[in-house]
Amino acid sequence: MFRLFCLVMMSFLFSGCQAMIKPEAMNEISNRFNIAKEQREQNAKVGKITWVQAQREIKDLDKGVKERLDATGAIHTWRYDSGDEEYYAYCIALAERLDRKQISFAEFYALRIERFNAIEARRQSQYNQQLLIQNSQMQAPSYGNQRGGVTCFKEREWTSGLNKNCVYSCLGSEAVQTVSAAELCPISIVR
Repeated sequence: MFRLFCLVMMSFLFSGCQAMIKPEAMNEISNRFNIAKEQREQNAKVGKITWVQAQREIKDLDKGVKERLDATGAIHTWRYDSGDEEYYAYCIALAERLDRKQISFAEFYALRIERFNAIEARRQSQYNQQLLIQNSQMQAPSYGNQRGGVTCFKEREWTSGLNKNCVYSCLGSEAVQTVSAAELCPISIVR
């Protein structure tokens, strides 16, 4: 896998290409990554390595691919970010439980998929909120929001005693509005 990756990267470096890495090359890199990932998991299944070791190696492979692609200077679609760090930390914690036989492989697999889907849903929600903010800014008159401020969208909430704290994203900053614990937080507020 590493040799193929190096060949692809060297071809971009020597050609002086600062453009996007071709989809075919990205597909090949992705396929090689998936093969290496499956090999680590297969080694864990047959007991050659622990599940924790397999998950750590998969994390290192994923992060390494991103770093090597970044080093080429070419634009690419490989992502490794805080969501991936969160996902792998969770997988490693699950792998520890699997190694101790506290959960089955089926539970391990299902919980991994569940966490992955939750992270992706959160990313999509954040992206949608950003689009809403951008659209509201483009549609707002140049003199500002007619209601006197910026529209902020709900990010999260927590309850403390008889109150509920609603946290909103306001163009990069946060705002908190307190309501009764029995009330629902508004989807958006104007600040």
